[in-house]
Amino acid sequence: MSRTCWLLLAACALAPLRPALALGLDSVRVGSGVLRGARLAAGHDTVDAWRIADGVRTPTSTTIRSVTLRTDGPEPRFEIRTLHWAPQGDTSVTRVTLRARDLALVQHSVRAAHDSAAVTVADTHLSGWVVLPNRPVRLLDHTLAHPVFPVEGQIPWLMPLLPLAPGYRATVAHYSPWEGREVWSTIEVTGAERVEVHGRGFDCWRVDAGPLGPPGYRMTRWVDRGSRRVVLSVLRGAEGLPEFWGHRRP
Repeated sequence: MSRTCWLLLAACALAPLRPALALGLDSVRVGSGVLRGARLAAGHDTVDAWRIADGVRTPTSTTIRSVTLRTDGPEPRFEIRTLHWAPQGDTSVTRVTLRARDLALVQHSVRAAHDSAAVTVADTHLSGWVVLPNRPVRLLDHTLAHPVFPVEGQIPWLMPLLPLAPGYRATVAHYSPWEGREVWSTIEVTGAERVEVHGRGFDCWRVDAGPLGPPGYRMTRWVDRGSRRVVLSVLRGAEGLPEFWGHRRP
């Protein structure tokens, strides 16, 4: 199953338009105060992933993500480029462009073996197209009620910018081209933990990032409290099912 199909499954798992907000649950949109002044860290990240089943560890993919601040347009913007490669041929290339001042979506394109999408936002008007396996091309052309974040694997680039702390919970709105609308995902800091990655220790926030991938699976990410980067991700289902781990290279 391609990475973009996994994103579609995750979006479907979050199908309610907006979860009921509970006391102490931040509702995060473009322009929310909790993100005032937040900036993405420019640079490159490489994540190696593998599947663990019956005690056997099998490499599954490598993901390379770069963040660049561009100033050659009408206003500064961040460009996030992601190459996801897997031995099975499940390769995808993603490019996300965001306004630097508020991280709002400007452009989002995905090219994969079996599914692709491209959307562009001008002011509050969004247009583009989506291709899913065994379905005709679907055109997108509508006006947004407000600026939006893009959806990309439950926004691992945005999560570290939130004010993570013990017990912190937030629901984050982002636009899914696969759904053709805004979806919400909820994250919760479930503890502080020291983890070792490639022989180095990191003091991290442990964050439950909600459902992702096959039905019944949930993603947990460990965010380094110093660098504010995701250093470890684990996707787990019911007991006995395969687990999927991802380590950020040093």
